[in-house]
Amino acid sequence: MEKRLIGKVALVTGSSGVIGPAIVRRLAAEGAVVAATDRSLETARAVADEAAASGGEVRAFALDVTDAAQVDSAFAAVEAGLGPVDILVNNAGFVRKSSDPFQLVEEELWSRILDVNLGGVIRCCRRALGGMIARRYGKIINLGSIAGVSGLPGWADYAASKGGVIAFSKTIAMEAGAHGVTVNCVSPGMIGVESGENRGTWLGRSGTGEDVAGVIAFLASPEADYITGCNYMVDGGRVVGPKNASWNE
Repeated sequence: MEKRLIGKVALVTGSSGVIGPAIVRRLAAEGAVVAATDRSLETARAVADEAAASGGEVRAFALDVTDAAQVDSAFAAVEAGLGPVDILVNNAGFVRKSSDPFQLVEEELWSRILDVNLGGVIRCCRRALGGMIARRYGKIINLGSIAGVSGLPGWADYAASKGGVIAFSKTIAMEAGAHGVTVNCVSPGMIGVESGENRGTWLGRSGTGEDVAGVIAFLASPEADYITGCNYMVDGGRVVGPKNASWNE
């Protein structure tokens, strides 16, 4: 694999789950020094150890994106230990397990979803942007979702949070572009889940963490230096339309 990110420091939030470890592994494989962060330091260490076993340089840090003070201290620790953050990947996210009409969702739950998914992105971008603008270089990749593009019945709060991430990213791209900082979104569809519905994508399968990580690595690389304010949908074509749609129905 071509090492397009040698000499760069990348910070990844939400390094657990299906997508997070794949992002950490891919950025490390491309030559970046990666800060794998998670609310659980133990979880972050497991991800970092796995990626490092393949030859990458990865360090683990605790980071709760809902806590502004912890965001600041985690960034400070990464900067002190690894160097200035060149690449920020905001992957931390939270979604309800159950599908419920929005009027039945407790405020404590929907407000947490907004705080993690949108508030976390805003806090981390705000902390990273100052240094990136001062150095006139930075790559920010925020994780949206196709739910933020087309909506998702039963998960209105999640869809709202991800739609907010997409709109926020486009706006920050406008503000930061003149300072050498690019800001883009990657919006996955169903990733890592096999079901009849997911196989209804035009590619006939659900996605993998590696599918998402590959797009993120591209956006973090010099090959994407002239791309900003975009939202890349990694969804097997689901947003294009349902697989079996027909004008004859």
